[in-house]
Formats: sequence, structure tokens, C-alpha cells
Amino acid sequence: MKKTFSFLTFMIVALCATAQVDYLYDFNSLTEGTQNLNGQDNWVTHYQTASTSQDFDVAYVNGEMMTPDETMGVFYPYGGPGVGRTATRKASSNFNFNFQNGGIIDLEMDINRLWWGAYYGVGYDADGDGNVLVGMTDGDGGVFVKTSGTNDNATTLTLPDGTSILMSYTGDGWTRYKMSFDFSAFNGAGSVTVFVKPNCEGEWIQMAEATEVNMGLTPGSGDKLDYQVWDAVFFHAQGGVGGFDNLLVRQMPEGNMQFITMNDIPKQLITNAPLTLNATATSGLPVTFTLVSGPATINGNTLTLTGETGVVNIKASQAGDDEWLPAPDVFKSFEVIDPLAYTPEITIRRPYEGSKVYMPELKPVMLVVSAYIEHSDALSIESVTCSVDGQNISLMTFYPDDPSNGYFSGMWLPSAYGSFDMDVTVNSTGGNVTTVSNTFEVSNDYQTMDVVTMHGDLVCTPSVQSIIGEYAIPSHTGAFNSIIAYYEHNCVNGNCDTYDRVGGVNVRNYRGEWMELFRYISPFGVECDDAVDVSDYTSVLQGLVEFEFWFVTWNGSGYCPTLTFNFQKGAPDYLFADVTEIWNATYPFGDYANQQPVPVVHYTFNPNAQDALLKVTTTGHNWSSNTSPNYTVNTGNAAEFYEATHNVLIDGVQRYTQHLWPLSGSCTPNPAGCQPQAGTWTYPRAGWCPGSIGMVWDWSLSDALQNGAVDLFYQFDPTYLDLCHPNHPNCVSGQNGCPNCQAPDNPILIVAGKVISYSNDNNLFVGNNTYQPQTASFDVTMYPNPASSLVTFNTNFTDGKVSVQILDMTGREVRKFAFANSTVIDVSGLPQGTYVVNVLGDMMITKKLIVK
Repeated sequence: MKKTFSFLTFMIVALCATAQVDYLYDFNSLTEGTQNLNGQDNWVTHYQTASTSQDFDVAYVNGEMMTPDETMGVFYPYGGPGVGRTATRKASSNFNFNFQNGGIIDLEMDINRLWWGAYYGVGYDADGDGNVLVGMTDGDGGVFVKTSGTNDNATTLTLPDGTSILMSYTGDGWTRYKMSFDFSAFNGAGSVTVFVKPNCEGEWIQMAEATEVNMGLTPGSGDKLDYQVWDAVFFHAQGGVGGFDNLLVRQMPEGNMQFITMNDIPKQLITNAPLTLNATATSGLPVTFTLVSGPATINGNTLTLTGETGVVNIKASQAGDDEWLPAPDVFKSFEVIDPLAYTPEITIRRPYEGSKVYMPELKPVMLVVSAYIEHSDALSIESVTCSVDGQNISLMTFYPDDPSNGYFSGMWLPSAYGSFDMDVTVNSTGGNVTTVSNTFEVSNDYQTMDVVTMHGDLVCTPSVQSIIGEYAIPSHTGAFNSIIAYYEHNCVNGNCDTYDRVGGVNVRNYRGEWMELFRYISPFGVECDDAVDVSDYTSVLQGLVEFEFWFVTWNGSGYCPTLTFNFQKGAPDYLFADVTEIWNATYPFGDYANQQPVPVVHYTFNPNAQDALLKVTTTGHNWSSNTSPNYTVNTGNAAEFYEATHNVLIDGVQRYTQHLWPLSGSCTPNPAGCQPQAGTWTYPRAGWCPGSIGMVWDWSLSDALQNGAVDLFYQFDPTYLDLCHPNHPNCVSGQNGCPNCQAPDNPILIVAGKVISYSNDNNLFVGNNTYQPQTASFDVTMYPNPASSLVTFNTNFTDGKVSVQILDMTGREVRKFAFANSTVIDVSGLPQGTYVVNVLGDMMITKKLIVK
């Protein structure tokens, strides 16, 4: 085994008539075989949260792991809740890096990542105890790179203000990391660029997501945002098996460092024309390109493919001049593929193989095909054509720029009743032609029928809360005047969740869009059933249909329902009905800073529509629990137990009201006959009762059709305001019945709204408004995640505070708080496991937090 006993390598390199100094700490001077880095050679270590956390091992080998250069290193082979260790070394005479003068500085280290996380960085020891404990000691901090085996082998860069940037590198094993700092960039705010060297060998790979990132420093502030007081390097190990070696600080002259910026190159086809390579250096000097490997040639900045498949690797360089240092090389790679090698996956959804299409008179019927192809970032479905009964029908997609959708549809008019063969031809990139066929029958011989879809095969549990299945439903035109969905809420082995939980069924329409079919709130610990009219979904409930069953359940063995559709024979008012979902989200109710969160929708009607309505399901949730430790309360015990009246405004004028309360004023008798139950099932709720499908409201839009378009505004009850909400300016904890303004049970409303259009003209499905429901306008980050002690929450929400609710896997609330911008929460008292984090801003978003 190779052993090098040098204590410190010190190098002075003359470059461009200026000095470059490298300080390398290789750990080789430490005492071999000890399990105690603390106190050796000015290293100070500190446990994370578990005081029993072992110290780092100093060794040449740990198990089967050794450092890349086979010399001494430090290892951390320990795990458990809160187990982890941070090592800090202050600048000293024999490791005399100097951040006070700024300039250009590189910080490198070899790291073998740990499952729960390993990081290294530079920063400020605010309390002077010798340790830089980011997130554990108030004021300590700096810049660090973290790598972990969780979250898809995530690698992140964290800035002094807590901002975390996810990078694309997911390499396993030993990696050499480099942070390159330019403290004069951004007018003194400083920049950092991250590089990785997989297996600690070969060329540096520049991280595009972390190139010249503004660090937001404030020189002269005297805190962790001031690089002039940074006085230590540090590294950290957290629960697992990992290693560290070869910590290097490189100082270079100020003002002459440059970086190359080059966009990623997408996948290419073997037939593509030559590419013009583009890259820029911050110096403005020209960039040169070199082919490292792969089926291509490079002449200047022109790359020409050789016509073979494979991976092309290229290098971008800038050698510098008398003023500028050489830029770190940038490496880019891309795959070259043969389009003829990939065949689309095609499913004929309507009419499907062997099915019958029911119609009392010969009328148009919709054809639906889904088609997907591998390498959809380079290959595409260019056209889908059906040939039936001598007719050729071109199918159209509503989302040509979204290959993940893959749905194509069109209309066909049969010439007679009987059996038909359908050929589907799919043309994809490169002239690839794929044909599939099926046989179906058009018939006027039918009766009222029941179609069973889910039959206990889709199961939601506390750990799997959403599952998708595909089911066969006959195609039809004008055959049925009523479709009723019968939902049997069955529990796995009869072991039901003991509380009322929210769930339901979503369905995928002919445009490939997911939408809510109905919402169901479970009964307290028993099995029940309910029914709802879904006739307006006649254009959706045909063919091979994708269904999603979802349920936010936290105890019991799970739910395994049966869903049966009754198709009642008879002539409908209109042959065709189309559905466009315009809202489907969870919104805050009574938030002073966001009182009307549901966006106004400008909806353009199809010119062939003969009638239209607005269909809305709203259910209210959360209430004043007033329990320890948060003692959370909101005004009026909303939204679950608050009797509110909401409004529908059409073109700015109030036209309809929605009294969100059971008509009887009570949940007993239960509207679905689901009784008796445990819990509070008898009390009325906002838009629902335990053990029943959420209430549905229909409002006519026929008067608005003549204008061709309409503005739809769903207005939350304007008389309600949550005085205990953290965004209310007059809320004071402990006063006016608000025990804790920072931990309210914020009321929420789940709103799903759809525009239904009716017509006897099949062109109703051509050129429809494809309005997409709004998505949340903000995000929340949590780090570290997994965590064992302090977790920093950051948000970019700008309309007040967000409210956070943390639930364990039984659904029990373990934390509730509100914050703006950033906050730190201690989770060290929580048992190890996975937690659900609900964050409410203008909508609700859900994340997961792992506590270890």
C-alpha cells in the first residue's frame, strides 16, 4: 500500500507574472488507527445532535474503503438517529489561507459521500468555540457543498443566506469537489462556481446550475455574510459510511480569473447537420473546442457527426493571456441516436379491440389513440392517422409540445352498423412508420348496463396514497341519457382509517388531461357507499380509460374500493358534452393577505356549443384544534365547521351563490346513509359529510354563450376573515381568542371547477379552449433533508406568510408554524421516520421531510 508521510504540501506557482499559492492538507501527519480526530493538529470536531456520535476514524483503510491516492484519510462509518460529526480547522501559520483580502480562491476536497449526507465548506465561527456548526450554532455559517445518497443522490450548493441550489451531479463513490470563489464579483457580493471530478480523476466538470452564482455577501457586516471574517474550513459526516481526504485551498491574484459558460447540447440524430458550438468566457477571449471522444469531428467551432450512434464528449477551453488566468475547462457530452431504432408504444383507446360502439342512430364517434416514444427529447410523434371503412382520419393532439401527454383524437362517422377494422399509422422522427390494427363493432342493439371499473385492485395505504389503473368502458354516441357512478368504499381486511379523510377519483380525458371525477370523504372507521351523477362526463367515460384513485389516509390497512358505472339507455339532451377543468387546487380561506386566491378565468366557448354550465365541488377543511403544543385556533372554527356563502361572478356581475352547507343543516341522517359512525360524523360540514361524495353545484352559463367568451370568478365568502391568521396585522398571540398567531389551523377550501359545453355538432371537440388550472406561484425548500436537528425552511412566497403543518405517517400533527422568507425549526424531538409537510400560501403544496 502506498503511504506518504508529508504533513503539508506547500506550493508556490508563478503564473502570468503573478503568484498562485496552494495549501494542501492531506491528513498524512495524523496518528493512524485512532478513532479521534478531535484535538489532532488543530482539528476540532463536534457531534451533530446525538452526544454519543463517534468521532472520525483516522486510517489508511476503512473496511474495503480507502482513499483514491491510497494515503491516510478520515472516515465516518457510523449511523443512527442524530449521529454525525463536524470537523473544523482554523487558519493557522501552517495552513495560512487568507480570505480577508478577497481575490480568487479555490477550495477542493475528496469526498466519498454518505447516505445521509457529507459536506465541506468555508465560513465563520461566530461564537469562537472552534467549531463552524451550520444550522446548529446561531451565527455560524458560510458556503458549502453537500452530497448525499438520498433524494436521487443529490448534490447541493448552500450559500451563506441559506439558499440551496440543486445540481445535476449524482455520482456515487469518491468525487473531488471544487468551489471557485471570486470575491470581487457582483460589486463585492462575490460569486462561486462548483466543479466535480468523478472518481477524483480526469477532467473537472463544471456544474451549469452553480456557475458564477451570486453569494449575496455583505463585506464589512462582520457576520457569516462577510467573507473578511471567514476563519475556518470545515467538513461534516452524517450517518453512514463515507470518507474525506486532500483538502486544498488555492489563492490566486484578484481580478484575472475567468470562467466559460456553455449551454448543454441536446441529443442528436445520426442524420443531423453539422452543429455550431457556442461558448463564452467572462474575459471576452475566444473559446476553443476539442473532441475528447465519440462519433464526431470538430473543425474550429463546427461539430460534424459521423453517422454512428454513441456519446460525444467535447471540451471547451480558454488558455488566458497576460491579463487573464486560464479558464477551467468545460466538458459537455450528448448522445447521438438512430431514430429508426425506436418504435412508438401505441394504444388504441377508442374503440378498443373487440369492443362495441353503441348508438341508436349512425352518428360520429370519437377515436382516441395514445402514442409514446423513447427519447422523446429528441424524437417525436409527427402524425397519427386512422383508416376505418375506407375513410382516413387525421388525429390531433391538444399538446404538441408535451410528449408526456401522447393523446391523439378525432371523429369518425360510420356508414353502417356492423364490424369494422381500424388501422392506425403513426409517423415518428426519421421517417419511422408504425402500424397497429384492431376490430370493433358498431351496434344499435344494447340495453341499460353496468360497467365495473375499480374492483378492489387499486389500493391506497398510508404509504401509497395514489395509484393509477386502466379500465374498459364501451364507446357510445347518443345511447345513454344518464351515467351514475356507484362508489363502494371498502377497506383492506376491514381495517379502516379511524378518521374522516379526503380522497377521490380522477380520470384522464381524450385530451390526455387529468381531472377530478368526484371527491369522497371517508367515514370514521367503517365501510360505506355513495353515488353521484356523472352524465356530463360522457365524452370522458369511453374506451380504455385511465383512472387515478387517491386518498390522504394515515392509519388502517388502506382502501380498496369498487367503482361501478350505470349507463341508462335513453336519448340525451345533446349528443356531445365536453369538459374543461378550470380550477383544481387547495386554497387558503380568510387569509388577510390573500382573501380571494382563486384566479379569474377567461374562458372562450367553442363556437359550436349550444349550451354550457359551470360545475363546482368545494369542500372546507381544518378547524380549531386548540390542542397542545400549539393551541391553534382560527376564527369561526373554519373551514370545516364554518357555514359560509360563496359567490360566482360572471363578467364581473354576481350571478350565483353557493351556500356551502348541508341543506338539512346537519349530517344526520347521513346523506349517503352511512351511519352509525364514530367521531363527530353527525355535525354539518362545509360541502360534505363523513362517508359521502362531496356536494356538486351546477350553474347555467347559457346566457354567456352569445358573447363567445366569459370571465368566471369564484369569490370566497367576502364576510369571512381569519383574525388569528399570521398574516392579519392585528393578530397578537394570547389576545382576542388567538392563543398562537404563528401556528394557526388555517382554514382551506379545496375547489374543483369545470365548464361543461353541450352540442349536437361533433365539432364541439375541435379547437376548444384548453385552459390549464393555475399552479402554485411559490415554492418552499427544506435543508438539510434528511435532518436530525435543525431544519431551515425557505420560501419565495411574497403575499404574506406561509403556514406549515408537519404530519407523521399516522396523520398526527407534530408541528405547525407560519413564517415569511426563512425560519429554522428544531425536529430533534421527533421520532425517526418520514413526515408529510403541507405548506399553504396562495395554494397548498406538499413535500416530504425525513427525520433520522
